[in-house]
Amino acid sequence: MANVLTALQPVLYSAAQEVSNEAFGVISSINANFDDKKVAKGDTVKVPVAPTRTPTDFTPGVAAPQGDDATATSVDVAITASKKVSWHMTGEQLQSLQNGGNDREWVRQLVAQGMRSLRNMAEADCAVAIKQGASRAVGTAGTNPFATDINIIADARKVLLDNGAPLADLQMCIDSSAGVAARKLGIIQQAYQAGSDEERRSGRLLRQFGFAITESAGIITHTKGTGASYVTSGSTAVGVRDVALVTGTGTVLAGDVVSFAADSANKYVVTNGVAAPGTISLGRPGARAVIATANALTVGNNYSPNLAFDRSAVVGIMRPPAMPDNATIDQMLISDQNGMTYLLLQIQQYGQTTWELHLAWGFKVVQSEHVCLVLG
Repeated sequence: MANVLTALQPVLYSAAQEVSNEAFGVISSINANFDDKKVAKGDTVKVPVAPTRTPTDFTPGVAAPQGDDATATSVDVAITASKKVSWHMTGEQLQSLQNGGNDREWVRQLVAQGMRSLRNMAEADCAVAIKQGASRAVGTAGTNPFATDINIIADARKVLLDNGAPLADLQMCIDSSAGVAARKLGIIQQAYQAGSDEERRSGRLLRQFGFAITESAGIITHTKGTGASYVTSGSTAVGVRDVALVTGTGTVLAGDVVSFAADSANKYVVTNGVAAPGTISLGRPGARAVIATANALTVGNNYSPNLAFDRSAVVGIMRPPAMPDNATIDQMLISDQNGMTYLLLQIQQYGQTTWELHLAWGFKVVQSEHVCLVLG
């Protein structure tokens, strides 16, 4: 049985190419490191972050001065999930499939569905990580952002522009409800408004205001915390991220969108919440206006978190997990059409064989000021 996986390579390649999957827009839009280097759950990958440089006066002289010192920093992206799908068959069941000539098709379908399940779970985790790492939000919770026009895209771009995002590789990942609403707009359907009939003919949304637009099945409704009657404790200056809350009760969750009475113009995303009076953290760059002491906080309603960001702001690591050699386990790496690499195991047991398909991943926003939520 040691050569079974090798013999099935053409079948497994077919599964990787033909696997059905839901919309996969989030992971395909981030700075993802797809490779087959095995890692263990809990391991971290360091992402370098260049320091901010402070301009100084230029003074001509005989000799060029030495450059200013700079200390590089890094952000740790951890492998937080290691998941598998598995199935097994007894020797008699396997023999029956082989007699009917169906064993290879059975393997193909199971591997394909396994890839689909793992990829969808990773996509949902990635969407949550981006949501919880965003800076601010635009739009109205519970209202489709493209119900009447696409102006909200310009609003999201303004947030990123004001936050200093490079705007070099803008991405917008939306759910299917926002996608269908956008496709019904005249600016998309009518060739004289859109400039061509390509979007109507292909069904693919083209770049708008610099954003490449994709859809994702991993975007799900965010349910807000139960926090009520919280007020600030002490004054919060512009640029400060940590805001102390007192008086109120209930939870303020990571991903909640909050506003303050003194700053109704901005909707902030909470990156670290509380379950009782304490200190919450806002996404960078923090407060955009001075928030005085005893200022009321309002937790926004439930929303669908459509995501607008620069690709470099989000890092994802997706690799097969580490698996020690074992005489009873055959191992094979399989990559799908998206570049994701899975580990397939065939485990010989007492009168039966078990197969497992593995994938490990971790996602993190490394520059929250380059991420904005578009509420739906």
